[in-house]
Amino acid sequence: MSTLARRLPAIYQRHTDFILLLILFITFRVLALVAYRPGGLVLDFSDFYWYRSFAELTRQGYYPYDNLWTTYPPLFPVVMIALYQLSTLLPPWEHANLWFTLLLGGFFLLFEIGNFVILYLLALKLYFSFDGNAVNTPAATRVCWLYAAFFVPVYTLTGWFESYPLFFFLLSLYLLLINRPYLSAFFTGVGFMIKLIPVILLPVAFQWLTKTRYQLVLSGGRLSFNRYRPPVAPNRTRLSPFSGRGLRIILPYDPARFAKYLAILLTTVILIGLPFYLMNPDLILGSQQITGARQPWETIWALIDGNYDYGVIPLDMRDLAWTPGDAPASRIPWPLVTVVFGLIYALFYTRPLAWSRVQQSLAFVGFTLCLFMLWSKGYSPQWLGWPLFFIALLLPNIRGVTYATILSIGNILEANFFFIMFPEERWLLVGTVLTRTFLLAVLAVEFLLLIWPQLVTEQVEQVRSWGLAAFVGLLIIAAGPASWLLGQSYFETRLQQSPYRATITRLQTEPVTGALLLNSQRVYDWFYPYLRGSYTLYMLDDYDPPTYPVEARTTDLLNRIAEQTPVLWLYDANPAETTAAEETLIEWLNNLPEAHIQDIDGGRLKLFILDSPEKKTESD
Repeated sequence: MSTLARRLPAIYQRHTDFILLLILFITFRVLALVAYRPGGLVLDFSDFYWYRSFAELTRQGYYPYDNLWTTYPPLFPVVMIALYQLSTLLPPWEHANLWFTLLLGGFFLLFEIGNFVILYLLALKLYFSFDGNAVNTPAATRVCWLYAAFFVPVYTLTGWFESYPLFFFLLSLYLLLINRPYLSAFFTGVGFMIKLIPVILLPVAFQWLTKTRYQLVLSGGRLSFNRYRPPVAPNRTRLSPFSGRGLRIILPYDPARFAKYLAILLTTVILIGLPFYLMNPDLILGSQQITGARQPWETIWALIDGNYDYGVIPLDMRDLAWTPGDAPASRIPWPLVTVVFGLIYALFYTRPLAWSRVQQSLAFVGFTLCLFMLWSKGYSPQWLGWPLFFIALLLPNIRGVTYATILSIGNILEANFFFIMFPEERWLLVGTVLTRTFLLAVLAVEFLLLIWPQLVTEQVEQVRSWGLAAFVGLLIIAAGPASWLLGQSYFETRLQQSPYRATITRLQTEPVTGALLLNSQRVYDWFYPYLRGSYTLYMLDDYDPPTYPVEARTTDLLNRIAEQTPVLWLYDANPAETTAAEETLIEWLNNLPEAHIQDIDGGRLKLFILDSPEKKTESD
């Protein structure tokens, strides 16, 4: 029996809760890919449709990095097209995207599972460092079930590719924390060729590579430069970010190891990118050029620039004559903004920090990610999975769950409601963007406080607790008028888009109201929300059982209407067809003149002034 086989029972006993959770995690996501469509009841939509449309261009001979622009670094289009080609081997189902969605979603699921496993491994290291003696497995498992219960990661898996680049980002981070920096450099290079974000790990990698540090101290007008000696026991020492008098900057210094790390990373990027460069050198930087040519989107920078749209691609991908040209006109001084964010990052990067502590390094990466998202000119809702990972890992408490909940709800409001249902209600986008921006800034501070917990004084704790409670209360209060405004907007927008708009508007302005008799459930659905206050709506019924034939049923309905009102409006959705109930209706109304008749919205609208109940009885 192999060593692994002998160890399996012990591994299972030690990690039983996580293994059970992992089984449910995988099962839930597999079934979601098969049986669930992103977009919900609002609209069936996801980037999977765009991915397939992009891959379909290969039928006309278009290939990214050859004769087709792309917004992605090479390692995603390659996978997208390969799985599309595989999906075409199967006859299409009624839902044309089925096989492509399952293949691509299944591919992403492999990395989503990897993300979940890395989350557990990071949590084990994190809570081992807290305990100091043994791994706190229940605490690590708690992190995992929090992440498993988050909605956005599973929603993103069913329609977007974020789990793929996130995996290489997390794998590179984990390898750093277990002192495998050069292997981490390789996977950072791989991740960079899927999405550019993994490059933000470089400064952290330099800290983990460093064996020697120097400090620059400016105090009392004197400048000194000397070797920095951290405390003997950093695991038990709370370093202050601003200790001592004057300015102290601590810099990592290990040129030989830096050079080796960068050489591995750059070699990886070059080897992956070289075949694509040889195909068409002009397109190798296409993803960066297109991003530079786009307006800011879904960020505070987009609001400043007056752009309330999502990230629109400013070209037809087949147009090789397109050139990036100058960046679009902007009110934002991007060089200044970049310098400010760079200085903020440098300020905390150069503080005394025990980089060998897992908690401090993870918290600093979380801080870096939040700062990057605050600086970024664009934001897409599927990106939320990145900070949610660090919320689950570092803030597995009521504050973290509150942040995650607000961010997740804001994501759905922005992507599913604003852009699809309420594109004219710009205040909704403003509200979601400002809320997300504020919470990302708060999360950045939360992660810094994990690095320097001595800054959490009693006053800071009160501000943090009561501030969050007040913010949640403010959001709850604002939800009332916001819901009312959205309701008003929804009614107005849907009326403009209604196939029966003219009829509804005509009846809304009619001074003569009463009963409104319909013969279509679809018409009833449209009429009822707008006319229920002025009219009493009725439906004809063509059910014809022997014990209560349709003629008797229809006559009884009309007599009941006549007892309640002298006014009867009819809307016939299909004048070319006459049902049994309508024949009875025509006969019942035979002796009554039509006070009004109008062909409208593909149907026919009629008005009858009914006899009083007494006169109706006499005529019978």
